[in-house]
Amino acid sequence: MNSSPLSSPASGQGSTLSRRSFLQGAAAGSLAVAAANLPAGRFAHAASGSGPLRLAMVGGGGRGSGAANQALRSGVDVRLVAMAELFSDKAESAINSLKAQHPDKVDVPPERLFLGFEGYKQAIAACDVVILATPCTFRPAMFEEAVRQGKHVFMEKPVAVDAPGVRRVLAAAEEAKRKNLKVGVGLQRRHKLGYQETVKRVQDGALGQIMYARTFWNMGTARAMLPRNPAWNELEYQLHNQFYFAWQCGDIHLDMGLHNIDVINWVKGAYPVRAMGVGGAEVRRGRDSGCLYDHFSIEYEYADGTRLFAQNRQIPGCFNYVAEALHGTLGSVEMLNDRNIFQITGQNAWKYELEKPIVNPYQKEHDDLFEAIVKDLPYNEAERGALSSMTAIMGRMAGYSGNKIEWDDALASERLLHAPITSLQDPAPVQPDENGVYPLPIPGKYVAV
Repeated sequence: MNSSPLSSPASGQGSTLSRRSFLQGAAAGSLAVAAANLPAGRFAHAASGSGPLRLAMVGGGGRGSGAANQALRSGVDVRLVAMAELFSDKAESAINSLKAQHPDKVDVPPERLFLGFEGYKQAIAACDVVILATPCTFRPAMFEEAVRQGKHVFMEKPVAVDAPGVRRVLAAAEEAKRKNLKVGVGLQRRHKLGYQETVKRVQDGALGQIMYARTFWNMGTARAMLPRNPAWNELEYQLHNQFYFAWQCGDIHLDMGLHNIDVINWVKGAYPVRAMGVGGAEVRRGRDSGCLYDHFSIEYEYADGTRLFAQNRQIPGCFNYVAEALHGTLGSVEMLNDRNIFQITGQNAWKYELEKPIVNPYQKEHDDLFEAIVKDLPYNEAERGALSSMTAIMGRMAGYSGNKIEWDDALASERLLHAPITSLQDPAPVQPDENGVYPLPIPGKYVAV
């Protein structure tokens, strides 16, 4: 998890790491050295009559199973041949469900089911394409390994939970480009036709000069917490409740808000230079409530002065609203993903007419990835996935600390969200007190960078 020092020896003093300077030096890192020992023929699989694409699945939860199902429906000859998981019951459930839907496309015998924290390496070795859908804290190491082995990748968002992890993904993304590997990231709004048409119109000037943007992911509780099983230790309990522990999911501003934030970064073609704001836990506190905030309100600033005001909330009984909006000198736009509403008001009023049949963006992102693999088209979403993840991480830093956070400082941060975990016998990253209550970051005291 260690990375190179970030100060400039030539200057004689510390200097922050910019995105550009980091990417320019990434290919010289240890990943490139390790990859030099792999034959170039392993770097890509194209339509060459060599049989079906072999798919591996790392992580057997709902999103992993969903991604595998969509990969098997991509219209390309794909076979699920391997899987890695921590828990055998979850692995068995995922395989059985997928086999029921795709009886001729799922062949994962016991010898290609790998359990434990190192199993992903063996699953990757058995495939041409790997789906990475474990808790995102493990994503950087797994993406590095897939690139090292020369395999195509679909990885769920977020791609990391902290700045060191983001830097690892950025370095691996550069190496993936060199090896001509295809990489998809689960930010499916980029593959939704309504968003594509709306973003193009805004970028073409439909709103005039953009003054500010607003995003919202305000909802009730995302999912119920699994109760404690007497057979589980503390780490296993937390691993079974990944979306209630920030060390695994990055907290709600990253886990949920990333989708909204990525849309604004997409429109802007840029990433914010700083963030400030607030966050906390009003109702998500007490025994067995997990360890993450239930609300954030973060203001981002882009280099041209445009502001993004981003809200996230997971509190039952409140007004729910999930949307992206931008406001300019000629009008405004509102994008409502779940209702398929994309509407511009003002001088260039327009409303998106829903395509028929409706194109599922979760399916489309896999269709696009596998088309790129078999046709050997340029396709690498890893860098923008990492930089939008870093945007949300910077916002979380601001909410946790209560301080203004600069992009270069955030990206250069060496602070890990938790110590490395290599075994189910390791201590859990956070521990409850005698009343079963987990500690939360305290603004004004938490050191974010």
